[in-house]
Amino acid sequence: ADLRAAHPFLDAAWAARLVRLYGTEAATLLAGARTAADLGEDFGATLTEREILWLRDREWARTAEDILWRRTKLGLRLTPAQAARVETYLGTPDKAA
Repeated sequence: ADLRAAHPFLDAAWAARLVRLYGTEAATLLAGARTAADLGEDFGATLTEREILWLRDREWARTAEDILWRRTKLGLRLTPAQAARVETYLGTPDKAA
């Protein structure tokens, strides 16, 4: 409820997913975001650019497979085209670590 109060653009399921995965760090992940657009590109199923960068920078995720299947399980909800977009994004030189 606190996360949704601070970030009213989150729906209940999105907020619950972030809290389940990141606990109190979800607030840090969303810091400064006033709208969903502030989280960068939307890859589908509530996976945003900011979350991908968080996973890369803080949890050492390096591949789309790691992000979509191991860490978030959002591979179950993304279309093949959306999953391919995550793969392409991670392969972009200025996005890769």
